[in-house]
Amino acid sequence: MKRSLLMMLAFAIVNIALLYVHLWLFRTSIPALCLISIVAHLVLLIIFPYRKLKTDNKMHTTKTLLAVGLLATLYSCNPVKPNYEGVLMKNYGRNGKEDFTAVTGSQGILGPGTELYQVPMFEQKADPSEVLITAKDAGVFTVDPSLTYQAVRGKGVDIIFNFKHVGIKNEDQIMDNIEGAVLNNLVTNAYREEARNFATDSLMNNLASFETAVENRLKLEFEKKGFTLLSLTSGLKPPASMAEAIERRNNMKQEAERAKNELLVAQIALEKAKLEAEANRVRAAGLDSRILQQQWIEAIRNTTNKVIITDGKTPVILGQQ
Repeated sequence: MKRSLLMMLAFAIVNIALLYVHLWLFRTSIPALCLISIVAHLVLLIIFPYRKLKTDNKMHTTKTLLAVGLLATLYSCNPVKPNYEGVLMKNYGRNGKEDFTAVTGSQGILGPGTELYQVPMFEQKADPSEVLITAKDAGVFTVDPSLTYQAVRGKGVDIIFNFKHVGIKNEDQIMDNIEGAVLNNLVTNAYREEARNFATDSLMNNLASFETAVENRLKLEFEKKGFTLLSLTSGLKPPASMAEAIERRNNMKQEAERAKNELLVAQIALEKAKLEAEANRVRAAGLDSRILQQQWIEAIRNTTNKVIITDGKTPVILGQQ
């Protein structure tokens, strides 16, 4: 009895495993291998000792185990991951977009011509390669852009249908493939075309306006593809000759500003010296003479001799000892 039970379990496990093998081989680059696995499965079914199971009255139990295993397989495989949008393609997509449907939950075993795609709905970061852009007066700049974006929920069917040709079966690589095939080109083209609206000096002096023009353009283009552009930085670099000229100009401005400050300090020092000299002159001409006059008056007031004032300037002192 124990041996029969083990045989039944082995029969159920092997049959379920072979179903997975059939589907996996069918979805490889050599689907003809699926025929080999099906033949092997048939041989297993033929040589399995049904008569002994029937004699031991275990055939019904074997069928039950196999049915339970198949049902568990159907309801547990190919689930749509959390924060992903599932898209199920049927009939090899022969009827176009109508063969693509948004789905949720587990999709069970996928038969021939059926494929489950999963579009990530979380934020993605892209880093396109550096690109040269040319201003309208032939000035050449380097742009090293980086951006973040996100798929629009509800646009999974459009994304899969439009980009199925770039290879998107693996949900971990789907966005990388779409970036490399489509989105990065949109970014570089936007920078190149918007740069033609600016002269070289204008581009450097109005970098914020240039980046805003590129970002607004890309938001519309990403939206058409089923994505939302979240952030964008340009990493704009001027040519070496312009960078040197800008550095020289900045140095000259700094030198001029320093000379201006030094001149201002010298003027302030000169004005201070003038004010101090004028103060000294006023003090010597006015304040000191008043002090002498006051001292002269005090001397006359305190003398014991008789003082006669003649012309108001020179006194005559009588009784001088």
